[in-house]
Amino acid sequence: MLVGRTSELELILQAVNRADLAGAVLCGPPGVGKSTLLAAVAAESARQHGFEVIHLHANRATSTIPLFVFSSLLGRTDAGATIERFVEVREALREMSARRPLLLAIDDAHELDDASAVLVSQLARESTAFVLASVRAAEPAPEPIAALWVEGIAVRIDIAPLSREESGMVAGSVLGGLIDPGLEAEIWRRASGNPLHIRELILGSRDTGSLELVDDVWSRTGDLVISGALTDLIGQRVARLSAAEQSALCAVALAEPAGVALIEAVADSEVLVALEQAGLVSVQLDRRRLTVRIAHPTYGEAVRAMTSQLRVRTMRRELAAAITAWGAKRLDDLIQVATWRLDAGDSDSELFATAAFEALRRHDMDLAERLAVAAHDELPTAFSARALAMTRHLLGRHGEALAVLDTARTNTDFGPHDLARIELLQGLVLARGEGDYTAAVSVLHAISADATDRVRRRASAMLALISLLQGRVTDGLGSAEQLIIAGASDPEAYTALVGSMAVHGQPGRALALADDFVRSHGEPDPRSLFPDFRWVAMIDAGRLVEMEAELDTAWTIALEQGDRHRQARLALALAVLHVDTGQLTASMAWAERSASLARSIGERFGIRWALSARLLAASKLGDLAAAKAASATLSEVPGHPAELFEIYGRRGAGWLSAALGRSSDACDDLLSFATQLIEDGSITHAVRTLVDVACLGEPGHALEVLNTINVELDGDLMPLCVAFVTALAAADAAELESVSIGFEQHGYGNLAVAAALATRDIYVRSGRSRDANGWTRKAEQLLSGSGELPGLSSAELDSVATLTRRERQIAHLVTQGYTNREVAESSFLSIRTVENHLARIYQKLGVRSRAELASALTPLLASGTH
Repeated sequence: MLVGRTSELELILQAVNRADLAGAVLCGPPGVGKSTLLAAVAAESARQHGFEVIHLHANRATSTIPLFVFSSLLGRTDAGATIERFVEVREALREMSARRPLLLAIDDAHELDDASAVLVSQLARESTAFVLASVRAAEPAPEPIAALWVEGIAVRIDIAPLSREESGMVAGSVLGGLIDPGLEAEIWRRASGNPLHIRELILGSRDTGSLELVDDVWSRTGDLVISGALTDLIGQRVARLSAAEQSALCAVALAEPAGVALIEAVADSEVLVALEQAGLVSVQLDRRRLTVRIAHPTYGEAVRAMTSQLRVRTMRRELAAAITAWGAKRLDDLIQVATWRLDAGDSDSELFATAAFEALRRHDMDLAERLAVAAHDELPTAFSARALAMTRHLLGRHGEALAVLDTARTNTDFGPHDLARIELLQGLVLARGEGDYTAAVSVLHAISADATDRVRRRASAMLALISLLQGRVTDGLGSAEQLIIAGASDPEAYTALVGSMAVHGQPGRALALADDFVRSHGEPDPRSLFPDFRWVAMIDAGRLVEMEAELDTAWTIALEQGDRHRQARLALALAVLHVDTGQLTASMAWAERSASLARSIGERFGIRWALSARLLAASKLGDLAAAKAASATLSEVPGHPAELFEIYGRRGAGWLSAALGRSSDACDDLLSFATQLIEDGSITHAVRTLVDVACLGEPGHALEVLNTINVELDGDLMPLCVAFVTALAAADAAELESVSIGFEQHGYGNLAVAAALATRDIYVRSGRSRDANGWTRKAEQLLSGSGELPGLSSAELDSVATLTRRERQIAHLVTQGYTNREVAESSFLSIRTVENHLARIYQKLGVRSRAELASALTPLLASGTH
């Protein structure tokens, strides 16, 4: 499998063709693809240059038998006299090379016996054969082989692991289809770019049902598992280690990444050095501490799987005792000790519950649940109940989380503070998980009066946030402002305020507030809604470029961490962003990805929001099939009271209705919706909806509703939207030109196109053809820049109606190189009539020559309107 190996293949083939070289040695770790490259080069060399190829395979089992690797040339395998065999093989190869150029390809040349290594060296030095060999990194090659590249007789070519993108391509080729980004990230993390490990990881996981093909895309449904074949292969290498080396390797596999001092506490330091030299472990400086880990992730998995359970149990107890004796000071120490003690069968409820929350912070959901279950089963406390409930909530098992909390609420041993925190979490699960806002509000209001101020503030902030998510923005804004005025500095309170202000038409102020909070208090927990509402503010405040860069970075981190909750929300944000930038196809893909992720974690509101965004993107793109499908799927998903971002679905339904010929009904529905949004305080969304109404043909009615807004809009986008609707209602082409340029400068490609087309239409109606066609080309340029379409659609170009059918016929002939006389003869017209038509064509299209005519007419002809 040569995916991602084009440059290495070319480099090796160049070496084969160089007159000053007699060999090339491929060096790399096991499974990196050396043998595949060697075979490909041998085959290509034979095909292109007529080489006679001798392909040999060295191995450890026969490395003690002199010249055994050349047995196939002798027709026998008896030992005989080494010198006689040596001479016989050399003469046989010389005879072969006299007839045709000879290429000697040797897999695993580091396993050659001494006599074979000397013979290979001689063959290269006397130019009897071009030697193409592979050797394993971190293992010593025989001196005669190493001397070939040291002395410049051969070139050494290091074969590095594949890149992340190339790893994904290999995985896709093994599976025979596209793979989900989350699966690609996990494969990259686990296989580290090793093609063999990628293949065996994919095959092992597919066999265990951990991979699923949905809509032609492979995704992960369970833990990835390496195949038995790879485990056996690694086992063979580990079996060759001494007992002390195996014990040290086991310690590293169980503790990684671990301080070197910790491993030395349970294993011999010299043995650890030997493992590093063999390339089985790697040692790095992490700040001021030396850390050690297994050199390749799959080796660690295999070692853990192969080691006996009793040995693992003993080793984990020894590791935990060593850290405890020193005094666990780091969070890594805490979670390691808890994990080791859990696996060793020990008990410590408080330690396990604390470690469960740390595992949640690291997005290791499986470990979090194991720790939380162990903590709660041993000694149920308020703390362990919250750990277990939060874990099951984040795993999408909201009913189980509520059952744990309901039981905890009946525990009379818990004090008011503990009960209040349990009820706070219950309110979160009811609202965010179950979508039961009525019950959530009831629980949050009923939190004990004896609770601490912080718990009461968090409950109040959650109530404000629920109001916002329900679309009652004015209520949410008022409650959040009161909390801040009262001195609240909790992330929950600022999340409610930032979100409410952003949606209330003040995204600029909301963004400034969010940035001030981060500067003063640091980044809130990314699992909170704070970053999401900050992005809401960014997208409506005109900071698209900055937002896209942030989302790209955050997406990469979420993939590496395997955080599906974060991925679902980031994919939704990217879907919404791409609608505004004009990349509607990309928007649809991100929305679908968000919906899929939301399904996997049981977030119903997330599914609805994502489908709403997909409906809007598909409808605006004009992909009626995709829009209808999104609308149908959306109608099948049960409703959810968090309706704030279902605005995209309402807007998308309006665009779909208009595309189906019901523009008047669409505008009426959107106008009514915008009016309700204004009453609820969702001003930003109302403005967006009214822009849709203006684009769909009712700018006057949109302006009437827009004028009822009594909020001072801020940021860069909202004022531009108001200016757009106002200019369109007044048919003010000059102002629309300015608005289109403003949209473009801030990255709102979709709105820039809408303003450009509106400008064009006004110039067409006023008979200013030159200006109209200038803005036609401007709109086409904007559409091409978005990467969506190569030019305007037929419908958009036809609406200009600049050329009559006869004029289009004449223009087409002229662009084909016909003279005026030839056009006249073919059209049965006089030359003067052709000249008059051509003059009018030049005027309408704003051109002055046949060359300019061809340039201006190409989009028209390509669109099929000629």
